[in-house]
Amino acid sequence: MARTLAAVVVLAALVCVSGAWAQQQTAQQIDAKLKQLDSKIEELNQLKADLEALKASLEGKPAAPAKAKWYDKITWNGYFQTRYRWLRNSRNDDFFLRRMYINLIAKPNPRTTAVVTYARIGPGWNTVANDTNTDWANIFVDYKMTPQWVVRLGQGPTWFGIEDAQSSSRRIPLERASVFEGTGGVPGVIPNHFGLYFQGPWERGIWFIRNPKKNEPQIILGLNNGQFRGLEIDTTKNFSAHLKWQRPWGRWGVSWLDGQWTNSANGMQTPRDALGFNFRYEPDPVGFQAEYMTGRQFGSDVDGWYCQLEIQPRNHAGRVFFKYENQDFDIEPTPDLACEDYEAWHIGYAYQLDKNNRLTLQYTDAEAGNADADEVGFQWQLGF
Repeated sequence: MARTLAAVVVLAALVCVSGAWAQQQTAQQIDAKLKQLDSKIEELNQLKADLEALKASLEGKPAAPAKAKWYDKITWNGYFQTRYRWLRNSRNDDFFLRRMYINLIAKPNPRTTAVVTYARIGPGWNTVANDTNTDWANIFVDYKMTPQWVVRLGQGPTWFGIEDAQSSSRRIPLERASVFEGTGGVPGVIPNHFGLYFQGPWERGIWFIRNPKKNEPQIILGLNNGQFRGLEIDTTKNFSAHLKWQRPWGRWGVSWLDGQWTNSANGMQTPRDALGFNFRYEPDPVGFQAEYMTGRQFGSDVDGWYCQLEIQPRNHAGRVFFKYENQDFDIEPTPDLACEDYEAWHIGYAYQLDKNNRLTLQYTDAEAGNADADEVGFQWQLGF
């Protein structure tokens, strides 16, 4: 009797376990079937959309646009420049990364564009101090108020002239003219000449941009801190205005800047004023570009100019260029010293391997004051 009762209990337990196991298996099978059905439904929906698009194209009707994803509104691009340089006066030579920019561009709606740029810059002229910098270059928002007027707010590039406002990826010579870039710190070169944008071509503030109609100029009005990418130190502001005429053959324009720069180390304020004129004729097959700037910086008068000749035969990927530049930095109270002048001749050849890669070879014969600043540079630029 006891054995019979035990057998019944074991049999009942087995039935319960098998029933639970069967229920679990059934639930898993149902889940699997549901997933298969979901997949089939998604395939059928896609097939339906494809058939509707095909039908619309056969009937000459535009197909319904696909639903945009969030990442469709974000793009990215950039470039970097690696360079070899030989300095004649110091007999130094080195390989270095001159620039690297990565741009993240978001367009959440047709009126708004946001740009964030991460950059690695240097060393430039200032090889002694090894002025390498890795930071945020651009962080700004453009908002289209009307079809013509755009307002920009944040940290962005200057609009001054051609070379300062131009991306270094588009410039043919290796560097901007000294009146803009500066010549500070070249080994064996004294004095250090400071260009108008000696801390880089960026400002923090607000710009009002009026895009042209037909033959009108583009108009840019700016109100900025005047501290480049640095924090505001006092309440003074820089004002700027730019007129740019774009033509099929090239461009020309006028730029004006009025303000000051405050040294964060000692709090000293110095004027930073400039008036510039620029002109460019695109190579066809011969091109020409020139800029002149006069102003006041660090309590001294600054005058500088350059002219550039470019030759690019039609259907040829290479371009020969010649550039002459001259800067006069009159340091008060003893102006017109010989050591305050900078003069340079540049000759080079830029070859576009493809749409992404460009090679540039350049020789510079320069004098900064009474010292030679000759240089040979070879650069590989990759854009993406």
